[in-house]
Amino acid sequence: MNKNANTADVILDTAQTMVQESGFNGFSYAHIADKIGIRTASIHYHFPSKEDLGEALIKRYRENFVSFITQVDAEPRNSLEKLRKFIELYRGGPVDNYRTCLGVMLSTDLTSLSGKAREGVAQFFTTNLEWLERVLEEGRREGIIRFEGAADVQAHQFFASLQGAQLLARSFRELRRFDTIAEGLLSALAKE
Repeated sequence: MNKNANTADVILDTAQTMVQESGFNGFSYAHIADKIGIRTASIHYHFPSKEDLGEALIKRYRENFVSFITQVDAEPRNSLEKLRKFIELYRGGPVDNYRTCLGVMLSTDLTSLSGKAREGVAQFFTTNLEWLERVLEEGRREGIIRFEGAADVQAHQFFASLQGAQLLARSFRELRRFDTIAEGLLSALAKE
């Protein structure tokens, strides 16, 4: 472990990778300790229970996502370009050893998460969906995105498709499956 790194951050980074690869129930504090070369007592010092770790993971993941969309919104982009940036973010999981979104992986273990962690997962998904809905509606008003019906329904379909694309890429170990679905989503929305 890098002595200059914040121990809590290194623990969170390691745990996040483990969750994205194996799920929340697929690792223990001993696995984290072995991976980064510390004692499990050091992990318990920062995160007394695995529930505390799960809550910290989803909180940080959501905060990172909010930072990402804030940056995307601050740059001069049209709505279609914003959707491309969103897709690039979600493409990062399959590119990085076929990992899947932390929110998806935590939701598969939802029954073993604390109430606060379950609420955090729901907040993470809500943040994604609200941003997508806003961007889609802006794009429709700008005249560069087309779709029928309500923007919130389109946002759900778009988001669910990307999450599913990650799972298919992971299952087949083929990034092209993610790319095919993502390009299809954009093509369907792009106004000709």
